[in-house]
Amino acid sequence: MAFPEDPLGLRVELRIGTTWVDVTKRAYTRDPIRTVAGMSAQGTGVDPASLSLTLNNKDGELSPRNPLSPYYGRLGRNTPTRVSVPGTETYLGLRAAGARATAPSAGLPSGTTDLDVRIELTPETWSPTTGADTELIGRWGLIPGRGWVLALLAGGRLQFSWSADGTVSNNSASAALGLAAGERAAVRVTLDVDNGSSGRTVTFYTGPSLAGPWTMVGAPVVQAGTTSTFATSSPLVIGDLSSIVWAGVPERVHGAEIRAGIGGTVAARVDWSTAAVGATSHTDTTGRVWTLEGAAEFTRLTPLFMGEVASWPSRWAPSGQDAWVPVEGAGILRRMQQGRKALTSTLRRRIPSGSPVAYWPMEEGDSATQAYSPVPGCLPLTGPGLDWASADTLPGSSPLPTITAGATLKASVPAYPASTSWQLEFVYFRAVEPTLLMPIFELSTGMSPWPRLSVRMGPGGAVQVVGISSDGESTSILINGGLGPIAGQWNRLRLTVSQDGALVRISALIIAIGGAGATWSDSFTGTVGPVRAISGSYTSVLEGTAIGHIAFFNRTGVGVMDFADHGYNRERAGARMLRLAAEEGVSFAVLGAVADTALMGPQRPQTLVELLHECAEADGGILMEMPGSLGLVHRTRASLYNQEPTLVLPYGSIAPDLEPVEDDQAVRNDVTASRRGGGSGRAVVETGPLSVLPSEQGGVGIYDESVELNFADDSQAQPMASWLAHLGTVDEARYPSIKVHLHRHPELIAAVLRLRIGDLVRLTDLPLWVGDSTTDLHVMQIQHEPRPRAWTVTLVCTPASPYRVGVVGDQVYGRTDTSGSQLAAGVTSDATVLPVTTTAGQPWVSSLAHPDDFPFDVVVGGEVVTVTDIVGAAGDRFDRSVSGGWGIAASGQAWVCSGGAASQFSVQGG
Repeated sequence: MAFPEDPLGLRVELRIGTTWVDVTKRAYTRDPIRTVAGMSAQGTGVDPASLSLTLNNKDGELSPRNPLSPYYGRLGRNTPTRVSVPGTETYLGLRAAGARATAPSAGLPSGTTDLDVRIELTPETWSPTTGADTELIGRWGLIPGRGWVLALLAGGRLQFSWSADGTVSNNSASAALGLAAGERAAVRVTLDVDNGSSGRTVTFYTGPSLAGPWTMVGAPVVQAGTTSTFATSSPLVIGDLSSIVWAGVPERVHGAEIRAGIGGTVAARVDWSTAAVGATSHTDTTGRVWTLEGAAEFTRLTPLFMGEVASWPSRWAPSGQDAWVPVEGAGILRRMQQGRKALTSTLRRRIPSGSPVAYWPMEEGDSATQAYSPVPGCLPLTGPGLDWASADTLPGSSPLPTITAGATLKASVPAYPASTSWQLEFVYFRAVEPTLLMPIFELSTGMSPWPRLSVRMGPGGAVQVVGISSDGESTSILINGGLGPIAGQWNRLRLTVSQDGALVRISALIIAIGGAGATWSDSFTGTVGPVRAISGSYTSVLEGTAIGHIAFFNRTGVGVMDFADHGYNRERAGARMLRLAAEEGVSFAVLGAVADTALMGPQRPQTLVELLHECAEADGGILMEMPGSLGLVHRTRASLYNQEPTLVLPYGSIAPDLEPVEDDQAVRNDVTASRRGGGSGRAVVETGPLSVLPSEQGGVGIYDESVELNFADDSQAQPMASWLAHLGTVDEARYPSIKVHLHRHPELIAAVLRLRIGDLVRLTDLPLWVGDSTTDLHVMQIQHEPRPRAWTVTLVCTPASPYRVGVVGDQVYGRTDTSGSQLAAGVTSDATVLPVTTTAGQPWVSSLAHPDDFPFDVVVGGEVVTVTDIVGAAGDRFDRSVSGGWGIAASGQAWVCSGGAASQFSVQGG
């Protein structure tokens, strides 16, 4: 049985070619649609998101080999698929190139009037990758019709461009916005055309909505000269501007506003929540008519799944009366994990981006005789006698060859357009200091008067560049420098030559990789010519010297080896993930601050997924997929701290089969964390119910674990071991299945659709046999099962309490608990004093000494109360004001307290 004519509102689509095709009515109700996103069943990592459903194929249109199908030749492996459900608010959907909403521009501010532009949206990512820059709103036509445009750039920055004459554009970019992937927010730009100081000022803001409040992004951008905006006849456009060829789309737009003057009169204001679903136009509150173009739509659909269908198995009944396709879709991680090709070294990956004329990585295997070049038209370098793959200690490289006595090297530089400058760069390592100045390279050039250049290395770190005449009879020392002893250190040498009038300026920069560098420069009368060949002939003096990554550029100032030479050591985990994703063309976002992520060690050759997981593990965060597009998100560990609940579930809204589990699946009480190739740290939990103590002494025995992580410093190992032991000894239940029937509780739909992996879910009004009436959890997996007129979501959750961390100076998270408190004597329900004894740790804070610290909340026997006063020099009596009756408590009853530190309470009962 297929979906009826009026299902819940679910939409299932296949992208066939460039068109999204709605196949919802083909879905069989006998096999439920199921989407799953989040952690693996073992909780050790994030699995690719998955989709399962069955599509009716009695007409054969979904058979890839059917020549009568309208999709013949366009339906196959990895067909993009998405599943969406209706949310609670209408928005302008812009999900494909060419999608836009346009309105007449009459009455909009221009000329010397200040401009204030605001737009509210929910993009899949606020940090698009390079090449996916996105136009948001503007009046920007072809020359000479340029007015202004606000755009979202790679790396999560805004750019505002405007023209005073319709032709020449001015640009100003913001700092990073710091908004999370999938976060709904408003962005704003103001243009002060005359700031009163013979200049103009552009200021960027973010806020929760078009009404603010606004937070400035970075500092205002001040530029010289007053300005104006051209009164273009181009329409006002939200979405893809046909005059700008960018790949990104804004996704979900909720509204926009334009004001004449900063905070001035509203000239245009549109709220898409008031638009009619399915309409093709909308009139805003200022009377401006907006018309949809391309794939733009007014919709409430929110994506549950975006992925790919890797196979199209055909199934049919023996009678021939039925045929179907069981669809199994998966997120982008599935395809990424299929390939096992490791990414090359950071130098090998980075250097070609500088467009070298010639480049030889020299990372060949140990039986090689020549080194290939990844530069088209560049012939291999020959190196008979080199000891290939014998030096493997440079973080930014795979193993490189070393020089042996009698070895030679020869490489031809391809012809290139004439230039007045060039740059040669390579890395090297000297096991011992040479006793004599010996050539490491000789360059054959068209330079005069020295067509041959000899680059020499000697004792004490000496470096010379010697010019040699064509007949070899005349020489001149062009550079004579040195660093001092550098044996045992990887270095990089950069030789640059440039024409300056009648002079040739020559410079040698030597950089200790991972450290500082020094430069020696000089000049001579002559003419720069092209480099044609690089060669070397070696004696025992340079034996054991490693060389590699020889790169030649027909210009100077190329810094592509910077940072790549040490494998981007000490790069932040979030920054590495963004860089890698940009290099590989994968859409990626970081939820949280990149600056709060862990410092990484060198990036070694591994697959992209392995490198991304390595970063996530070192940071302690979560690598996950974007629910609405083919991309990835890293949620930082810091972003998991002290969250407010995204979803609050009263017990009455949860299906009856709620079964919290207290087991040892996640118990780890003896953890060793080590830095790859470095030191380690160990944390053992020796007290408490999940400690290493045997059960008869109140523990659970030893549950040990050892992890190796790619940290930058040994000092990171011990804190990580302690953190993992902290996570592994949480004395709370996990919730492997929290089921909610959303068709019965539609009030929860909006919050459920905002859920992302790692968000906080709060369960309230729990029965007494569960324990505390309220518990906070982190969602680790989200499973949706939408059916006709029914929709069930199942959440897999773990305790959130280990991520409740202290914040210095905070009124809530800046407080600490005692290590133990209990009633010193029994109390009745109408008692006005609670005598309390601190059994371990610091006493509770006194209201006499710290009156500004009151009131605050504590949890007493599972009940939240507000503490208004604590008196007693010893901190042993809590005064209490009764609000309603409490149960009678016996002497010695333990208190579970959070939020303060002291000992004699006045409280208001809950």
